[in-house]
Amino acid sequence: MNLSKNIHVVLATAHPEVANRLLISMQQALPSFDVQASVLLFGMAQPIKPCKFSIPVDLIECFVNYPPIVDNRNICQLHLKQKMNERGGIGFILDDDLLWSLPELSFINIINQLNELGCDMAFSTLSGDSPIPKEYTRTSPLLDVLLAIRDDGVGGDIFQINEYLSPVESVVTSTDSINAHHDFYSFNPRDFNRYNVNVATLKWDDFIDCLVKGKATTRNIKLPSKITPANGRERGGATIVLNSEVLLCKNDSLRYSNFISRRSDMVMASDAFTCNFKLFNTPPLLEHRRDETFDTHDSKKLIGDILGYALVESRDVTTFCQKKFALNLSKRIEQTTLLLIESSKMMRLLGKWLIKNNHIGAEQISSLNSMASENEQVVLDIKLIDLDEVIKAFKIFATNRNNTESLMAG
Repeated sequence: MNLSKNIHVVLATAHPEVANRLLISMQQALPSFDVQASVLLFGMAQPIKPCKFSIPVDLIECFVNYPPIVDNRNICQLHLKQKMNERGGIGFILDDDLLWSLPELSFINIINQLNELGCDMAFSTLSGDSPIPKEYTRTSPLLDVLLAIRDDGVGGDIFQINEYLSPVESVVTSTDSINAHHDFYSFNPRDFNRYNVNVATLKWDDFIDCLVKGKATTRNIKLPSKITPANGRERGGATIVLNSEVLLCKNDSLRYSNFISRRSDMVMASDAFTCNFKLFNTPPLLEHRRDETFDTHDSKKLIGDILGYALVESRDVTTFCQKKFALNLSKRIEQTTLLLIESSKMMRLLGKWLIKNNHIGAEQISSLNSMASENEQVVLDIKLIDLDEVIKAFKIFATNRNNTESLMAG
């Protein structure tokens, strides 16, 4: 059982001030623990001096360029394994744009429960903003707002809004937030789970700013209150490690053209599950904070996400199935394209209505138009994906994994 008061944190960052904010929050919230941090820096010409951080940090690596996330995470995992083997304690693999949010006594209670369950690794749900591409956070809130404008009947120029909404079939309004923050799963205009919005009290400047940053608007995340078994399909942005041996499971990715699939942490989690490590989900320990200067728009990032989720969803017990990958890739492309097209239409409609009714100024209109234009460019970029070449990349990925497993078995 791991009852040590040593906490080893590893993270990769191109923004030391953001990482430092996280470390400060942990140090303040966990006064009985010795929080020790190790940081991998990238995107900078020279290392940041340790005095720039609130607590002493070990520098893992410093890269001038921007290595793929999968490589950064594997370097961090190897370093964490060494630290835990040398000093014992609790390990954390964290994204840098987080803040600690749990009181110390509650954290101790969670660690004690995990130890009693024989946990090897756990995944903390994140409160705050959704840790997903911002393009997946906009479509459902926009439809919530347009439906509210239609029903409110106040303000001019709603003919085009009414016309757009004519095929929409909204079900009974709900306050349940399961998956409501993630449009890929929740958005279906033919069977839309609508959320109430009060147009009269909505602060339009804040609403548009949140859309730009991918922050919560009309919908929130439903957060668990209990520890539950994990199934190996979890994100690893806030991972607790109690058994360093689980870190032998590496992050892995598919490489196609100049794209590298994201969600390598989910591949790692599925490998750990397959290897019979005991995995659990916990209530939130940390909060995710989005910032436009940090979460910038990038077609390459969204396409990497499409590839990564298709890869994770192709898992078939101990192997990855090409047929499942091809099917899920097509579904991901189709649904993501739908979200981008529909959110662009709605942003342009909403912009016209807001101008007509004097609700916003030029800056907000520019933001709406910019998001719509970005979406339209991503749609064009997605159309350039060569499915045959992606399948070839998948075959190389599967072959490399089989070869690695054969070498380890030998």
